[in-house]
Amino acid sequence: MLPPTVIIILELKRRKGSARDKDLYEAVKQILSSMSGDISFSQFNKMLMTLELRGLIRVEPLKKNVRTVYLT
Repeated sequence: MLPPTVIIILELKRRKGSARDKDLYEAVKQILSSMSGDISFSQFNKMLMTLELRGLIRVEPLKKNVRTVYLT
């Protein structure tokens, strides 16, 4: 089973480098559920923060409660 952070990166690559956070969360959750895993939105946000601190992604607010995630 791949770590969720790797799944986030691969999903962003599949989507040509950008996605809205909720769409990305749903895709990652679906992939993990097919591999008998699960992730909460809180855990997903923590992973986004970790990836952003490592310089692998960039998260920008688009509107209120809507963020765009970019692969760097």
